[in-house]
Amino acid sequence: MTWPPGQGDAPAPPAPGGTGRRHLVTAGLYVGLLATALVGGAIYAAFEGTPPQRLGPRRLLPPPLRTSLGGQDTLFLLTRRSEQDATDAPGQPAPRERVELHALALPELVTRFVAHLVTMESRRIDSRGSHDMRDGLIGEQGATIWLWLDGLGAVSAVDGQVLADQAGIAGRNAAVPGLASPVRGQVRLADALVFDPRGGPAWRIDPRDFVASPTTAPAPRPLPALSAAAAFGPGGPTAFRVLEARLGEAWFGLPPRDARLDPPVAARGPGTRFLSPTAPGAGTTQQLWRGAVRMGSAAPPGWPANFPDRFGQAERLVDVARLAGVAGLTLAGFLTAGGEAPILLADPPGVLVLEGMPGQGLTLLRVDAAGAVAWRAALPIARVTSVMPGARHLALAGLAPPPQETETLVVVALADGAVTLSGVAA
Repeated sequence: MTWPPGQGDAPAPPAPGGTGRRHLVTAGLYVGLLATALVGGAIYAAFEGTPPQRLGPRRLLPPPLRTSLGGQDTLFLLTRRSEQDATDAPGQPAPRERVELHALALPELVTRFVAHLVTMESRRIDSRGSHDMRDGLIGEQGATIWLWLDGLGAVSAVDGQVLADQAGIAGRNAAVPGLASPVRGQVRLADALVFDPRGGPAWRIDPRDFVASPTTAPAPRPLPALSAAAAFGPGGPTAFRVLEARLGEAWFGLPPRDARLDPPVAARGPGTRFLSPTAPGAGTTQQLWRGAVRMGSAAPPGWPANFPDRFGQAERLVDVARLAGVAGLTLAGFLTAGGEAPILLADPPGVLVLEGMPGQGLTLLRVDAAGAVAWRAALPIARVTSVMPGARHLALAGLAPPPQETETLVVVALADGAVTLSGVAA
């Protein structure tokens, strides 16, 4: 199955200076959508007389996407929920799943809209909520959201209306072979959505008119800012955290409590890590250390001072000290957005430390450049599955502590650690 159903040529972009609402879906698009959404023997139609439906709880179809629309910080989610006729026997497996796009205003997590995108055959989903990782949001650019649901699609970030499917996009780009039936691995983000077929040239797709241009040349016109979907993971006990962070010359580390750091400390292998990247286990407590990274002799430790030093200069960790006010942490690390680099805060400078025992609510700490704790926030989640940083608020997706393990959205104010939360199923 491809999603959405093929509509032929993609609709025309909105006229400049319009109201901002994206009404790109032509009558043919609606006709095609209604006529071809026969899934699992059930007709998805928007007319009076549709049989009453019984819908299951919403589940996140990751990853989430955070972006700004007209100055409004917005969080987008795809959710899936089982769908069956109200007349079906109780306990009967649902033959269909409804996929919806949710837009929530940040930081309050107030719903802006919920748009029903498509209904498709039910897919087997295990108790941990695993799904086909090829499906989900890709990114937002020019108020267009790119997503993949058994195929490439584009919907409006303003109201969730379907703008184009992959057949319509291909119809706009007859010179791009294979675009009518791409596979997920051929689609990526650069300065725009890029279709990168094997053995052929790569093409960027302008989200405003769906016209492709070769990536080997500059874009024909300036492209809007692009926001990629957040990194997503199952949320292990040390997910989205690393053991070291640097704020300029200042260094912070979270080794085990009984660790020794005898300066000058040389980096471990390539790069500038001074600690082992292996996280201490749940039975090991950690303590925050602070130091400074400066250039020094790259000679081996203990090299006699009266011997010639031909080793050059390298970064060395000096002036290290334990910070007694940040001790007794478990499975702690500096918060990341899914990469190797920790999130660095500004105004004032600082870092975020995430810690907590498995199966219990996590704790988030803001640490300033001097190593003092500005605030501690108790989070209503035991596992973090996505992290979306912002200038004033941090957004997280995660799972509540057992036994519920409900999917939860959390927003933390960076100024004071105030927490706002909402359930995905709400």
